[in-house]
Amino acid sequence: MKKLTVMALQVALKILQLKQERECKNGLKAAIVFNEEEVVVAKKLIPKYEGKTVKQKNPYPEESLAWMSWLIGRLGGWKGYRSAGLPGVITLKRGLEKFELIVIGYKFGTYRDVYKE
Repeated sequence: MKKLTVMALQVALKILQLKQERECKNGLKAAIVFNEEEVVVAKKLIPKYEGKTVKQKNPYPEESLAWMSWLIGRLGGWKGYRSAGLPGVITLKRGLEKFELIVIGYKFGTYRDVYKE
């Protein structure tokens, strides 16, 4: 029960950090919450989720926590427009789940050559 509680708290803390930093008020680095490999995956995903207009581009400094929050929000279904409001905790949760699955797929694709028989 303790392990399950700790795991739930880790996810909740990550989501709350993303929500708090979505305005880029503190200028925190993404490395505080995400590992190096996750940041690499985010760099590859951002162009796919940015739109063609200026309003749909990620406006935050690269590798900042706000930059990651923007991507996680987009993955969770947020449209990227300020007029629609900022992504909430449910949207960030959905986006984080999707992002974690993408990272697992990336790891599998990266390491599959190592394990070839």
